[in-house]
Amino acid sequence: MRFLLSPAKTFRKEQLPFDAGASQPLFLEEAVTLMQGLAEKSPQELMDLMDISPSLAEETATRHVDWGGPFHPGNARTAVHAFHGEVYRSLGAERWNASDLDYAQEKLRIISGLYGLLRPLDLIQEYRLEMGTRWAPGNANSLYGFWGKKLSEHLAAESEGPIINLASQEYFKALDYEDSGLEVIHVHFKERRGDAYKMIGTYAKSARGRMARFLVQERIESREEILGFTEGGYRFNPSLSTDHALTFTREQPIDT
Repeated sequence: MRFLLSPAKTFRKEQLPFDAGASQPLFLEEAVTLMQGLAEKSPQELMDLMDISPSLAEETATRHVDWGGPFHPGNARTAVHAFHGEVYRSLGAERWNASDLDYAQEKLRIISGLYGLLRPLDLIQEYRLEMGTRWAPGNANSLYGFWGKKLSEHLAAESEGPIINLASQEYFKALDYEDSGLEVIHVHFKERRGDAYKMIGTYAKSARGRMARFLVQERIESREEILGFTEGGYRFNPSLSTDHALTFTREQPIDT
């Protein structure tokens, strides 16, 4: 079993001291190819391509020019401690012990527009490249085309059991997995709104982080064990679920 998360657009400002067991990204050669193209783009070109502000475009251009290996703890950070945002605040990897990190390194994969697939302890440098960006070097006209079947083939080769998808649709679409033999189980989180349950973006992101933390810290190994997730007031809702789509619902938000 492997489980998937999306990255975050933002990075932690503080430096967290997690260097033990750090690894190199699995698709570093492809990341170098992508960054060579990105580093040539001016701030104005990045504004147009990524629909970002002038100040963010300047910051992004500087990041991309400065990006480069070899990666080591002095110039890069482990992925699970570098990303920030709702998912990663709920994930709380900064509070994991060494055993948690070892288990996550085996089981958790983060889909990235630049790095392809990241393990939690892969060293990364800051970047901005969302998977849905309509750009790629060479003959590909998008990152989906650039990555093609590479990510799904890698997951199929390393995985035993199903893939638990906690990533957003934008990122999960990068897995061209239909002919890969992968079994995928999607996990959804919904809130009570009147007479129905609806997915609310911010809450869903937080729940994905909570679920990933649960999978790591409880050493979850089967679909049946996933159904025991109850953090934040969520409960498995069989009436809204199928064999390959598990839906967890709650009546109202609960802070935990």
